[in-house]
Amino acid sequence: MISAKDLSKLIQAAVAARRNAYCPYSRYPVGASVLTGESKIFAGCNVENASSGLSLCAERNAIMNAVAQGHTTIRAVCVVCRSGKPCGACRQVALEFAADGAAFYIVDVGSHSRRHRMLRLPIHKSLPHPFDPLEAELIPKNPSNLLRSAGASRGRSGPRRARRIAR
Repeated sequence: MISAKDLSKLIQAAVAARRNAYCPYSRYPVGASVLTGESKIFAGCNVENASSGLSLCAERNAIMNAVAQGHTTIRAVCVVCRSGKPCGACRQVALEFAADGAAFYIVDVGSHSRRHRMLRLPIHKSLPHPFDPLEAELIPKNPSNLLRSAGASRGRSGPRRARRIAR
């Protein structure tokens, strides 16, 4: 859980990033921000492309911005948009860098009231059956990596060896 002060800063950063969204095709601006393990905040916005597969969501933009600056542990991801939720790709990327207890804070700015609605969604519960690079033995054990914590809660103490199938 993060402090109210940190949450307020995260929301402000995501709102500011949303103003820079490049979304001429969908007209759906999204802003995001991340709070790192070192209490630094990085922001991102969605950037669309005429070839939609080349577009980048705000959440991944913010996470990649933090990683590019050397911050690989994420405590929170704030998303500001109209009635939205992070896509599966954003959930998978967030999971890769999420600290234990990390959460999405999704702020709905599309409600008709003056008060915005907010949803808190634990990152490790946001994507059922994610691809686990520890299980696939692609990355070493990392105590700050949520995948290790999520795996331990599933009764796994470390990477499992894949069973060979007799042919």
